[in-house]
Amino acid sequence: MILFSLAFLTMSAATVVQFALWPADIGYNTVVSASLYAAAPLLLVEGVLSRSGKSMPRMAHAAWLAAIVGSLAYYYYAENNLQIRVYLLNLGMGGIILHGAWLLRHMMRGSVIDRAMLWLMVGLALTFIARTLMTGGSVPTDDVAAFFESEFWVWAQFTMSVLGVAMGLALLLVGSADVIFALKAERDCDPLTGMLNRRGLQGRAFKLLAAGKRMPLSIVACDIDRFKNINDRFGHATGDAVLSAFANVVRTNVRTSDIAARTGGEEFVIVLKDSAVDDAYALTERLRREVASVRFAGMPDDFVVTCSFGIARLHDGEGLWEAIGRADKILYAAKRSGRNRTFAEGLQLPCAA
Repeated sequence: MILFSLAFLTMSAATVVQFALWPADIGYNTVVSASLYAAAPLLLVEGVLSRSGKSMPRMAHAAWLAAIVGSLAYYYYAENNLQIRVYLLNLGMGGIILHGAWLLRHMMRGSVIDRAMLWLMVGLALTFIARTLMTGGSVPTDDVAAFFESEFWVWAQFTMSVLGVAMGLALLLVGSADVIFALKAERDCDPLTGMLNRRGLQGRAFKLLAAGKRMPLSIVACDIDRFKNINDRFGHATGDAVLSAFANVVRTNVRTSDIAARTGGEEFVIVLKDSAVDDAYALTERLRREVASVRFAGMPDDFVVTCSFGIARLHDGEGLWEAIGRADKILYAAKRSGRNRTFAEGLQLPCAA
């Protein structure tokens, strides 16, 4: 939001410098206003990029700024032509924004807000380019006073006023939405493992449960074996490391369409989309073996952390927590049978629930 604000402030300052002819020397005025005009879209693009954890390379910033300011200085001091300066400045500003949109092309696969932001940038860039190509011919080549009465200047001020308000409101909406979504994610996520918590699981599972009416859906209940003993013997810091490692193993093995959540201290639930019990069993066995292979600092090398799993298929008309309850019963059957194993409905235990 600071970068967005600086972009608007810089654009406003550039307009004031140009319109008030301060500094009064046209050459100095050209350089100062061109620097401010070029900086505004660079700041805007950097603000949008920062939402995605990206940044335009510093060399690209320097190249755009040097190209725009240098070319405008050339077409004043070496070959005075106001019309060419107008074309170069406005097409350059549009080019900067298009460059930013290209760096953010991955947002086309993002949320509605991400896609809207990308198209807003493309639209803003095309506005710079289109109005310059359509009205740039009305700009005189060397009469600065006539420039402020040209069709280009009138349309430039009109479009920038309308787009400025629209862009400002859009950026405020995007910033507000980012804060709301961040707070929602914080509310729905477990801070230690980064997985969903019970509330997040409930919210995310709604669509999957609806899909479960058309495709098989498996519920996996997971529990780290003798976790209290790990905490008591090695300390809570080591216990936290075990929980985080288990969460990482799960994340690297499940699909993006699946859901994984920490529902209690050492208890986890995985909801597998379009997955029969046989498929879920193969996945959980891979998880079980991988967890057992992890070694932790602060533990003896021969100490093995194990986990147990219970798998249940979602039945027609069944709610999420009913299915989780059945998976929990199957899980505890696995633990009673010796731990470090997977029990699944219809496989080892046909009537486990």
